[in-house]
Amino acid sequence: MPKILLIGPPGAGKTVIANKISEIFKIPIIKTGSLLRELSSESPYYNTIKEYMSKGELAPNEIVGSIVKEEVKKFPDGYILDGWLRQISDIKVYNPELNRVIFLNCPKKICEERVLNRVICKIHGSAYSFSNQVCSLCGGELEKRVDDTKDTFENRWQIFERQTVPVIEMFKEKGTLLEVDASKSIPEIVEFIKANINDNL
Repeated sequence: MPKILLIGPPGAGKTVIANKISEIFKIPIIKTGSLLRELSSESPYYNTIKEYMSKGELAPNEIVGSIVKEEVKKFPDGYILDGWLRQISDIKVYNPELNRVIFLNCPKKICEERVLNRVICKIHGSAYSFSNQVCSLCGGELEKRVDDTKDTFENRWQIFERQTVPVIEMFKEKGTLLEVDASKSIPEIVEFIKANINDNL
């Protein structure tokens, strides 16, 4: 039962790589960002989540952890988790049983260019460059996320360095971290992951 965490800076390509890993292992993706963005307006957490996300800040981990925990329960046969355990304190709120942590390492300049030049499918949340006209999965409309701005990216990057890098170091010490050069092409990244992760996780 592969239980994989994807982690990396904003713009590293987590969504794209998650989709590829999902195809390889035949397991679903739990996208924390999508869970929060699609949160029902009837949820007691709705206003708080929206306020934090509009500023590019991490929402309170107690709230996010509760949302993620309920989603993980739906997939006992494995999953790819994207967007949780971004800070050490998250573990005290909810610590999923992970087999492997994949760190998509990518230079800041490349990440910024990707974020400022991407559009998102309204249905799947798949990311594309501005050159794309429609989603290749469903033919649906693409739109730019309101929080994909230079200021928000800079804020996210600082948060990543301050709060998420210690998480990466922790998993590295535990021996469960697989570091990937995310500046390479998608096929190269996928082949590296396939070659370095055991199918029998």
